[in-house]
Amino acid sequence: MIEEIKSFTAEQIESRSAEIVEEIKTADEARLAELQAEIEAMETRKKELEIEARKADMIAVAQGAGKVIEKMEENNKEVRTLESVKASEEYVDAYAEYLKTGDDRECRALMTDLVDGGSVPTPTIVDDFINTAWENARLVSRVRHTSIKGTAKYPFEYSATAAFQHTEGAEVASNTEETLVLGTVSIEPTMIKKWITITDEVLALKGQAFLDYVFDEIEERIMEKADSVLVAAIKAAPASATTSAAGVRELDVATIDATTIFQALAKLVNAANQPVAIMNKQTYFNQIMSLTDLQGRPIYDIVSANGKPSYYINGVEVIFDNTLATGANAEIIVGDLRGAIANFPDGEAVKFVNDPYSLAEQDKVKIVGKLYTGIGVVRDGYFCVVTAGASA
Repeated sequence: MIEEIKSFTAEQIESRSAEIVEEIKTADEARLAELQAEIEAMETRKKELEIEARKADMIAVAQGAGKVIEKMEENNKEVRTLESVKASEEYVDAYAEYLKTGDDRECRALMTDLVDGGSVPTPTIVDDFINTAWENARLVSRVRHTSIKGTAKYPFEYSATAAFQHTEGAEVASNTEETLVLGTVSIEPTMIKKWITITDEVLALKGQAFLDYVFDEIEERIMEKADSVLVAAIKAAPASATTSAAGVRELDVATIDATTIFQALAKLVNAANQPVAIMNKQTYFNQIMSLTDLQGRPIYDIVSANGKPSYYINGVEVIFDNTLATGANAEIIVGDLRGAIANFPDGEAVKFVNDPYSLAEQDKVKIVGKLYTGIGVVRDGYFCVVTAGASA
């Protein structure tokens, strides 16, 4: 049998191997030795067949057959791009581990020559998180965005004379030249931060599940804070413009009534023609929805599109911000959000910093989210702050 095996084909080796498996079950000591010899002979024969096959392939390539195979492989080869890598599950997993450990080597290895230095690109799923977070930032998402490094300076019209009418051929008066005075608002960027402590249970999450947790807990809170920073900037602006600050009008009322929004709109400049009303959710549901006009009709409206409601008062869209006061001293901001700017010197994406050391004795990792931004009012008369509770 050993001599026969030296000329076996691959199929014969496979068939004889199956027979040997059955024989081993009932073989005595002497027979086991013979079967062991056969197995060794078949292993030798398999190696010989592999060598013969490789030689045949090499001869075929040398004779030109390999050109067709190479062309087929090239046509079927997937084109590797930055976006395809960012969208891959492998890169999502590597990015999640990078956030846990701060070690970006696996991410960069997957990118190879697609990215040269710089920050680690975020996976496509993270880009989607960022877009969603900005959609949830109801206020800052709708102001103008810039990306000026350092302190940003924005000019605005502090005062200007009106245009004049001139009859053809008539003499132009010397005092008709426009007198324009510009003010400049300087916005200093600051860091908005949110950090969470990651427990062992969360660290055990893989890939997308881990990123879901981190971004839900950090990025959404940072965007909420950005909205509240804008509200604070509007409330802190002077009632009248100066050469270094755009003015925000004020309206003090005893109580919020059916005409309050109209009174606030009347204080805005004509160019502020896309107004919204910003208020605490409790103000809307507990106070506004109980108001009616002189004909007894509600002054609010709720419009649902695709299951997502939009709220209105006197035809003006309402945006909720629960940092504003409610109750007897309720606050409402009425204005055109184009009158404010959010500057992002380092881009609009939240940056993450990993800290595996400060809580190492507790086997925990701290992940810090940071957004470097400056937010402020840059157009005079685009906002009015309504404050209830004023004495009669």
